[in-house]
Amino acid sequence: MGDSRTAAEDAQIERSVPRAVFAELVAVALGRASIQPTPMATAYIIELLDERIRQSDAAEGEQTLAEALLAAQLDSGANRIRRMRSLGDRALFVSGFFGDSLARRVVDIDYYRKIGSCAYGDLAVGLRGWGGGGSWTGLYAELAHHFGEFADVLAEVGDRSRANQPENLLRLFDRYLCSGGARDRERLIRSGQLPPDRAGLKRWQ
Repeated sequence: MGDSRTAAEDAQIERSVPRAVFAELVAVALGRASIQPTPMATAYIIELLDERIRQSDAAEGEQTLAEALLAAQLDSGANRIRRMRSLGDRALFVSGFFGDSLARRVVDIDYYRKIGSCAYGDLAVGLRGWGGGGSWTGLYAELAHHFGEFADVLAEVGDRSRANQPENLLRLFDRYLCSGGARDRERLIRSGQLPPDRAGLKRWQ
């Protein structure tokens, strides 16, 4: 069974949102983030959002992340680099922008983040091994090292770009009960909720 997103509500995302709006949303999300990315990484995140939102139906029929990682590792040269970039981008986008849909699934956010970080790290090493890559090598190393933080930025953008519907808050609460993530707890508090602390979570699980 594939591990790509399947939540029907994700189809409601507006694909006509201008790139400039994504740039503004990313800037706001970075203002709350724990990282200060390079300008190149910021531009990459905006481009990733713009590109993936407009082709969000393309995930149907894709390999699972594990299958895609194995296929990339068995490949070489330019094909390996292309596969690793595609895998890293896919994992980052889904675990961030569509992270709520992964709550209580066998394939969870941590799985996506580990695979994505591995893919970007391999990509950075591969470009360096080619005797070049320049700033691109540094970019993918940055994405690998701060994968979780960049996914959180995309999650913030996803929250702000969706309609403020009650079911979104329920999905957020459900994900917090599963993961106990500090960022999800902060989002719930900002929305006026009082989620249990980490110790209290054990009574819910």
